[in-house]
Parts: sequence; structure tokens; C-alpha cells
Amino acid sequence: GASVSREMSPECMDLHVYGKKVAIVGSGAWGSAIARIIGRNCQHLSCFQTEVRQWVFEETIDGRKLTDIINQDHENPKYMPGQKLPHNIVADPDISSATKDADILVFVLPHQFLNGLCEKIKASVAPGCIGISLIKG
Repeated sequence: GASVSREMSPECMDLHVYGKKVAIVGSGAWGSAIARIIGRNCQHLSCFQTEVRQWVFEETIDGRKLTDIINQDHENPKYMPGQKLPHNIVADPDISSATKDADILVFVLPHQFLNGLCEKIKASVAPGCIGISLIKG
């Protein structure tokens, strides 16, 4: 792949933020759309680590695991067919692994699935981790 230039944005310098780990919790249509944006931003801004882990509810699509399709083809054919995801988005079916050491969690899943999820991940995230809710409904 092509080399991507990473810049230190004024916002990063002002906030004294560097290399924060971002994880996305959810992978539906809204989660896939926001993963494209977050993935691109993390590729270019040194405020964030380049790799973005995304928790994906494992499903089988045409005989393949959805996480394998996302990680190999860089696309979510169920929720966003034909739209490529950045290569730095890494699908992970294990919530603890997907959120391990995350500084920033972006929640983008149906609210009914949130119950109990935070309890499962609280031991794996970084101290001082913040959550951003993009939950609808």
C-alpha cells in the first residue's frame, strides 16, 4: 500500500494528545459509515494510533465470517456493500480484545445491546478511557 503522511494537527498540539487508541463498538450500517471516517482520520492524524479495532457481531455471509470479509476485503457486504473500509480498520468478534487498551470508545450499536457490554469491557480499556455515544433511539 501507499505510504500515508501523518500530521500533527493544531488540535493535537493544543490538547497535548498523541497516539490515542480508538475502538469502535458496533458494525452495522451506521457503524460501518463512521468506521470509514474514523479510519481515515486515524491514518492521517498523529493524535491517534493508526489501527482502529472494530467490534463486529460475528455472522456468516455466503459461507465466510463477516470479520474475515472485513479484514480481507475491507468491506461490510451486509450493511455497506460496495463501500470500501480503510485498511486500518480491524474487525474483531471478541469485545474484550476489540476494546483492549482503548483510550476512546465509539459506541455505535442499538441501545438494547449495550446492557451488559460495558461490564464486559471495563477491565480491558485504558485507564481514563472516554466513551462517545453515536447510539440512535
